[in-house]
Amino acid sequence: MFASLLALLLAAPEPAADTAITVTATRLTPAEAEARATTFVKAVLPPPSYGQYGRWTVPVCVKVTGITDPAANRVTDRVRAVAAAAGMAVGKPGCRANLNIIFSEDASSTTGIILRRRPGLVARLPMAARKRLTSEPLAVRWWYGEEVGDGSGVGAGAGNSATALTTAGGAATLPIGPDAVATNSYSSSLIDTQLSVSITQATAVVDVTLAAGKPLNAVADHVAMVTLAPTRLPPDPTGVPSILGLFSTGTDTISSWDRAWLTALGTISPNRRSDRQRGQMITHIKDQLTGSDRD
Repeated sequence: MFASLLALLLAAPEPAADTAITVTATRLTPAEAEARATTFVKAVLPPPSYGQYGRWTVPVCVKVTGITDPAANRVTDRVRAVAAAAGMAVGKPGCRANLNIIFSEDASSTTGIILRRRPGLVARLPMAARKRLTSEPLAVRWWYGEEVGDGSGVGAGAGNSATALTTAGGAATLPIGPDAVATNSYSSSLIDTQLSVSITQATAVVDVTLAAGKPLNAVADHVAMVTLAPTRLPPDPTGVPSILGLFSTGTDTISSWDRAWLTALGTISPNRRSDRQRGQMITHIKDQLTGSDRD
């Protein structure tokens, strides 16, 4: 049964090498690019955690399970390539996995089993977000492990003045009492939050049944997008060409919007409020796409 489902997943062929493809493009004005970038960012971003948006601050180390080794290697290579292209550090061979991608015939049940065995993974998630992970018919579902460090990022991933939390395209609540965050930083700045949120691990579960018929490369790129950047589960329509629309609009390639979005995360200030970070992301995407809308 699984073999036949995987065959369906791989069924959609890539364009033949000698197939002529003509691409037409409309150059965007700065105002148009900013408007579309604003729509894209608002559609993709989940509610902030600790009033900010997290980004990967440790090398990404991918592990793929549930499919044959050749297919798993293919997915691993695609995700690593997307991360590297976005300027993210990628773990060396033999690294300890912190981005786990699981293929399952029943992702809802598989996710339920994982979370029952390790309830701490979603201990900080609102009940509605936990229910979404295990009950909604999603082709791909995901969640993140995040840590909070001081304003410079110290602590994240290193166990120094850091507090772990988990998000799944939803908000995490600032802990109080014994779980309150304490850092060694101090600043009199009115815009410095003195905290930074870092993604240090992520998990995605792909439902092979619901993803049937989609090219494996496209599924891998989609998973890369939702695990390498904080992403609403599921994202709203972006209004621009995006691999995030793989299971809605059918877009099956990473677009210039996607590439600009991933690199935008590397430009945001880690110790700023979410509204300022959103503005920085929108500006970066606008600058990348102005006059070069190739999709």
